[in-house]
Amino acid sequence: MEHIIHLFNAGGLVMYPLLIFLIASWTIGIERIRLYRQFSQTLSQLKTVTEYDQENKAWSALLNQLESLDNNIVGHLVMSMKAARNYLNLTNRLEDTVTIVDMDLKRGLNWLSMMVTMAPLLGLLGTVVGMIRSFAAVGGDIGAPTVITGGVSEALIATVTGLTVAIIALFFHSYCAYKVNTFIARLEQSFGNILDVYNRSHSL
Repeated sequence: MEHIIHLFNAGGLVMYPLLIFLIASWTIGIERIRLYRQFSQTLSQLKTVTEYDQENKAWSALLNQLESLDNNIVGHLVMSMKAARNYLNLTNRLEDTVTIVDMDLKRGLNWLSMMVTMAPLLGLLGTVVGMIRSFAAVGGDIGAPTVITGGVSEALIATVTGLTVAIIALFFHSYCAYKVNTFIARLEQSFGNILDVYNRSHSL
């Protein structure tokens, strides 16, 4: 533990924002993963309802089955479906729902993207500042290479930490972006089934 504290202090002041970035990236990543697991279950339920006996299903029966699902997103979807007055209006409302869901699923990803960019730069800044201090501590004494070497090696800790934080944030960002794209595609497929049921039920 003392060794870790020593390395942290050797990295300089930039280690503090890097530590915040590290905690934030893990927090956002874990929170998103938990949300995506819940949303995946919602999509599975939505797919089951919209695809089961689709050819013979009436619009009112579809609404009743969706209302039985206890979920905020599905609740918003049902309200949009009930408020729709025609096929075009329903299409617009479903597109609005997709936009709302997309924004909710992407919440926090901008912060991850920012940390991916800033963490290495902060690490590099810490290394440069540490090297400047190392050479300044020597005071022009050429006979002290050990001091310079030790100072540079400690200064590089900031760069290593910055790259580590960036890699973790990039992993979470890439994973979350992939899941969002997959979820939106599945959601649009289910909405297409809803439009098909509406189309058949209203003879359009």
